[in-house]
Amino acid sequence: MKYYLLFAWVFLLGSCQSGDTDSAEAVDKPLNEWAEAYFSFNYKEALEYMTPESEKWIRYAASNITEQDIQYINEHNKDVRTEIVDRYIMAGDTTCSAHIRVSDFVQLGFVGQNGKVVDQAEFQVELVKRNGKWLIRMEGPLQSGK
Repeated sequence: MKYYLLFAWVFLLGSCQSGDTDSAEAVDKPLNEWAEAYFSFNYKEALEYMTPESEKWIRYAASNITEQDIQYINEHNKDVRTEIVDRYIMAGDTTCSAHIRVSDFVQLGFVGQNGKVVDQAEFQVELVKRNGKWLIRMEGPLQSGK
């Protein structure tokens, strides 16, 4: 009996770990692709990795970009780098909370303010799994957690 319980515990532990790894790997690609597109102002591509209800926040961000902003982006935009710092997925769950670090991106200023190139900032991003795909869910404008 003792060996049966030990075997069952080891089997369950192994299956949880491999499931988490599969889920984490499934989250990483869309999260990185979205972050690179979003922080490079390629909103059309970013939408491919987002829930349909998040589209209003992309439209909001795009509608606030001025000609001056576009000029600043074209002059200062570098190759954005993204790194997933942490992610939390419950086994078998359809939600994920991810913490990402973004480097060398243009952050636009508020009305009347100039943009700036940010060396590094961190963001909390929420994802949901729908139809077997992980998608970013925005419930408001993205804000840095500095």
